[in-house]
Amino acid sequence: MTNHRQESTASPNQGADTAQLFGRRLQRLVDTARPKGRQRYTDAEVAAHVGVSPQYIRKLRNGKSVPSVEKAQSLAELFEVEHVDYFLKPDDDPAVLAVERRLRMLEDGCVDAKPATDAAEAQPEEMNADADLWRRLQEEHGVKEIAMRAGQLSPEARAAVLGVVDQLFQSEKGAVPPDQS
Repeated sequence: MTNHRQESTASPNQGADTAQLFGRRLQRLVDTARPKGRQRYTDAEVAAHVGVSPQYIRKLRNGKSVPSVEKAQSLAELFEVEHVDYFLKPDDDPAVLAVERRLRMLEDGCVDAKPATDAAEAQPEEMNADADLWRRLQEEHGVKEIAMRAGQLSPEARAAVLGVVDQLFQSEKGAVPPDQS
């Protein structure tokens, strides 16, 4: 029995194509996602989070390299991207579409870009409790996806969605939903 390596059927440009796609997606995150109260992440900040050099981050952004899965996961965490798939999946993949919806909301100003310190100074206890609840709901219950989709609806449709949610809340909990004004 002969041991030999099976040749890949991938095109020679596939590696370059993958690096370019990764670079475009990373650049989109760098251009759109903002650290609290600032313009954008620097290559040095991104590099420090990932544990690489700023030159390597530039190489990634320019489509010259693809990182390891661990480094891609670290980038995803930094930019609050739920799935590493965002970096390499096709444009119509659900993971890519979800991240793109969030980025469009950031671009449109639908997501509050105020620094956390400003919000905390306004009403510290209430704002922090709301932020903690929102974070928990997003992580544990998939509320983020529902909110992002509803945010793209017309005001009338959002009111209808809220009415349906209130009805569901009442039928499941046997109580009137809390006032969210």
